[in-house]
Amino acid sequence: MEFSIKIQGDSEGYVTFECPFCGSEFKLQAGEYQDEDAPFEDLFCPYCGLTRDKNEFLHHEVIEQAQAIAYNYAVEELNKAFGKMAKSVNRSKGIIKMKFRPLKKVTTKELKDKDTTETEFSCGCCDRRVKALYCAGAAKIFCPYCGVDI
Repeated sequence: MEFSIKIQGDSEGYVTFECPFCGSEFKLQAGEYQDEDAPFEDLFCPYCGLTRDKNEFLHHEVIEQAQAIAYNYAVEELNKAFGKMAKSVNRSKGIIKMKFRPLKKVTTKELKDKDTTETEFSCGCCDRRVKALYCAGAAKIFCPYCGVDI
């Protein structure tokens, strides 16, 4: 089974990601992230510089949405199966009767990124961009795609 999740980026087309190591949030340009001409497997955290599979950087709201979609699909399939079973059992002239109350689905929400105050950085090595919070105390920002210090 294949599902798709749509995320509306901010006004500049950036979508929020989350580091699995330090928990920091950063934004990537959706078009660059989904560019099939320049595929990639891993991402680097712009703050701590650690790397992991790109799916490990999905924002917690995206993961919650995926879980809700999968749950709703399972509920729908169970409701169909048990609904048919209840009709079949109750049609027969036996002494066994089956009551069935359908499971309830969970609500899903629209995922939409808001404009925030991150600074946009461009990598001189791979020409990709990232939006990250940059304060006076921050030593460096790493490129999420190639890992170099921007």
